[in-house]
Amino acid sequence: MHMPSRSRSQGFSLIELMVAVVIAGILAAIAYPAYTAQLQRGRRADAIAALTAVMQAQERYRSNVSNYASSLSDLNLDIAKITPHYQVSLSGVGDPPTFAIGYVATAKPVVGGKQARDSTCKTLTVTLTGATPQYAATGDPENSGADRDTKALCWPT
Repeated sequence: MHMPSRSRSQGFSLIELMVAVVIAGILAAIAYPAYTAQLQRGRRADAIAALTAVMQAQERYRSNVSNYASSLSDLNLDIAKITPHYQVSLSGVGDPPTFAIGYVATAKPVVGGKQARDSTCKTLTVTLTGATPQYAATGDPENSGADRDTKALCWPT
């Protein structure tokens, strides 16, 4: 006598689905930090572009006036159009600070913004005294509570 065989039901078992979910979770846990780090590096590039725009505008300004501009409005620059994630400020050089011989342009992440959690490059700075710009950056990549020089990590070489 031939017994009718039971057909196996189609689909996945609960254990198979759970294994797939666990694997997907592990992959996401690995990929997400790398993804967010890449986004931060991209936003840093926007800050560098903003500082470069300031440098170019300062040179245009100085070709018409005998000193550098003391404000971004003098340069007709809207930094928010270049990068909404950073605020750029200008200050003079020397003691007392003056814009006759140079300037310092500093980019800092907008407080509470998406880039505010970038501990590696908390500030990006360009100092121009004479003809050669000096690039600097400070941050705390190890989250130790003390900022240090992070120029090599923040500025492209």
